[in-house]
Amino acid sequence: MTDDVHALAGAYALDAIDDAEERRLFESHLAACEPCAAELREFRATTARLGAAVAEAPPPHLRGRVLADIRHVRQLPPITPSLPPDTSHQAPATPSQPPDAPDRTRIEPIRPKRWRRAAVAGVAAAACLVTAVSVAEAVRERQRVEQAEDASRDVASVLSAPDARSATGGAKGGGTVTIVASASRGRVVVASSGLEALPSSRAYQLWLIDADGARSAGLLPGDRSRPVVAGTWRPTDQVGVTIEPAGGSARPTTEPLVLLSAT
Repeated sequence: MTDDVHALAGAYALDAIDDAEERRLFESHLAACEPCAAELREFRATTARLGAAVAEAPPPHLRGRVLADIRHVRQLPPITPSLPPDTSHQAPATPSQPPDAPDRTRIEPIRPKRWRRAAVAGVAAAACLVTAVSVAEAVRERQRVEQAEDASRDVASVLSAPDARSATGGAKGGGTVTIVASASRGRVVVASSGLEALPSSRAYQLWLIDADGARSAGLLPGDRSRPVVAGTWRPTDQVGVTIEPAGGSARPTTEPLVLLSAT
């Protein structure tokens, strides 16, 4: 539990206060503290902008695929308690045959033909191949999920920092850029929306700019649909965005489309 209740606005905006007593204390404090209420409104607005920047519409074919596949999913039967078998109406057992009597009840097993064995082996090999492909795809999907979870944790860490500050500005040529920065975390979250699409030979590059010059903070994703987290941010830094060659530049080669300070 933090000693400074004023520092909980960012965590409360993200619904990241797990301690019920700490949440209750902040809500009681919030009712009488206008600065915290104003900061909470700003954090919620910034969170909404970041959420809108990463929102993705489901692919058009997804609905049809789900409706088509659902017809082949068997419904589970109801669970019923198992009962012992009813033996009250069974006929009495017949006496055993004498040892020397011929066994008339013995049935010789039918041996599968060779082509059946080959078919079974082929089906098994195909199943193994499908399983191997499925496992590889599952591993790749798991890696993508883990990377997305790590990125989400990094974004949440900055947004929930007690000293997090945000700023939003319009970019030349259209679109907006929003930043949320924290000196205690040493990082800044950058989200963009509506920026002009660039040819494959060009890219949007982020810069952290202070009195000593500009330091590269990486490239915006090609689809620019998710926020990025840049490290080594300092309170004296401005965040700038320029258009550079696809691989990025060591120094800015164009004028910044936008310059933002998180104060």
